[in-house]
Amino acid sequence: MRHKEGSMRRAMAILALVVLLLPAASFGVDRVGTTAYQFLKINAGVRGIGMGNALVAGAADASALFWNPSGIGWMDNREVALTRVNLPADISYELAAIAWPMGEMGVLGLQAGVLHMDDMEVRTAETPEGTGEYFTASDIQVGLSFGKMVTDRFSFGLTGKYLREELAEYVSSGFTVDVGLQYQTGFRSLRLGMVMQNYGPDGKFDGSFLDYRQSAGTGADPEERDFEEARQPMTFKAGVVADLETMAGFDMGGNMGGTAALQFEHPSDNAERVNSGVEFTYGPLALRAGYNFGYDVDGFTFGFGVRQAFSGTAVRLDYAYADMGDLTDTSSFMTQPHRFGLAIEF
Repeated sequence: MRHKEGSMRRAMAILALVVLLLPAASFGVDRVGTTAYQFLKINAGVRGIGMGNALVAGAADASALFWNPSGIGWMDNREVALTRVNLPADISYELAAIAWPMGEMGVLGLQAGVLHMDDMEVRTAETPEGTGEYFTASDIQVGLSFGKMVTDRFSFGLTGKYLREELAEYVSSGFTVDVGLQYQTGFRSLRLGMVMQNYGPDGKFDGSFLDYRQSAGTGADPEERDFEEARQPMTFKAGVVADLETMAGFDMGGNMGGTAALQFEHPSDNAERVNSGVEFTYGPLALRAGYNFGYDVDGFTFGFGVRQAFSGTAVRLDYAYADMGDLTDTSSFMTQPHRFGLAIEF
């Protein structure tokens, strides 16, 4: 009986690896700007952002809903997480997530996110200074997740997300799936993580638009066209995470600890990237730093966090800064690329 259960578990692990790896073989390179729902590529978990976005193998709390849904499979307690991401041009991305263990059945997760911005003035070829009218744009995602610890070393997770994008009177709706796994290798504290994010049918705005590209400057009437479909921003990520003490074989002290993470990323619309990060803890305090390789503007990251327990409840506050190069707006504090997180475990 044990042999049969072990064979089934190994088969599940192999199947999960195949599901994750096969789509990556069809990915292209340098198709920048050719995919829909670009907001899905914005990283949201604040701890992971501070560690260079390299937490696909290390997320094991409610923030795993953003990084790798298999991470919630390790959870024993319920947790609620709130996140705010500041972006250039007064754009904000705000998210909420909850993970709820259901005993041996597994862990359920729910997430929702809204990207929004200030209203913008309508400009046309005839009135480039503005018509006096205004329009808005926003993105919304709502996801339902399931994660399960299949064995004491292997967890599997799945997320389905409903997407809605609005630009003035135009609307696009879609659906994507994330599927991931995490595996405790048994070599000291080394953990492997893999995830395929944003797999789903092509996205498209409803209705039609007036195309001025051919008629501009000629006096001809613009041509009415239907919106074209665009592929989802599918991404494959694989990484490792480990405790510094057990991997390096030295003692950092009773109240101190450290974690290192390395991650490979293969997006469907760009070249390969590498993320790296570290975290050092001292009691309830955590300091983090990371670097992103292969990005156009993203570079270094850093952050910190504090965790405090109160009779059955724990509260964690996290902060991260993610450098965006020339896109960084330094005109005020809240326009800079700060990320804020609040998590409550109960």
